[in-house]
Amino acid sequence: MYLPNDLAQKSMLYITEEKVKKILTVPGCIDLLRDAFTREFVNIPRYRLKSQNALLHVMSASIPTLGVIGLKAYTTTKHGNTFAVLLFDEEQGVLLSVLEANALGQIRTGAASGLATDLLANRDVRIGAVIGTGYQAETQLLAIDAVRRFEEIRIYSRNPENRVAFIRKMADQVRAKLVATKSAEEAVDAAKVVCTITAAKEPVLMGAWLQQGCHINAAGGNWPSKRELDSDAIRKCNLICVDHRDQSKIESGDLIGAVDWNEVWELADIVRGKAGRKSADQITLFKSTGIAVEDIAAANFVYQASK
Repeated sequence: MYLPNDLAQKSMLYITEEKVKKILTVPGCIDLLRDAFTREFVNIPRYRLKSQNALLHVMSASIPTLGVIGLKAYTTTKHGNTFAVLLFDEEQGVLLSVLEANALGQIRTGAASGLATDLLANRDVRIGAVIGTGYQAETQLLAIDAVRRFEEIRIYSRNPENRVAFIRKMADQVRAKLVATKSAEEAVDAAKVVCTITAAKEPVLMGAWLQQGCHINAAGGNWPSKRELDSDAIRKCNLICVDHRDQSKIESGDLIGAVDWNEVWELADIVRGKAGRKSADQITLFKSTGIAVEDIAAANFVYQASK
């Protein structure tokens, strides 16, 4: 491999899942995403290649002021998923690092919701809710608990055993008391921060349940065929933001055909103070699909720490 002279003595780093987990925390990732969204960046929406036995997903971004450009690629098969990030020097084009990126993606997905919650949720919230108890739900819970002092966070999944197992696993990792509920409606009742993190094709959160002043993180779906919120919930939102508008136009089943995209903000706009909550009784929504600039910012942090 050809290396420019000033990088000739540098070696490409291969970073394992175990090392990513040791370096990257949810609270730390919230801070580095906050920084990344203050910077100028280029983000290319995810595209998908369907093969006979696998689906390949590729998404790319550059953050010139951090000196990095790169991509995340992952496969989906009946045997599971495999994730990797390739991180390059943005000026020289040299491959800096290959990172195993399953944990990285999980952490940055939760961190994006944590950042949105910190920017948009009322400061005095006391009750939260998480609908979904899968792998990604763990970092959603850690993220909202990191940015607000909840008294109680309610947990719901359709499987009662999953609720109990999730609470048992996560209870010692958060400040809030975790409470299992028998329905999504019960979980959302009086909750002022709600996270949906499911694979649902039909809505799991109804507008009729929402409290004034609620903030919602809808982070489960990145396919146009999937919806976690019903149309009433979308209509009730006074402010809607996404991590990237162009990608959401392709992937967000919750918003496609339901919003005027000229009225939808990006998370970077909220970070930069261009929009935000205007009153305590507004309902706000962060619809997350997960974008490459988040992966590249997180990967760069891990790479720099690993050097």
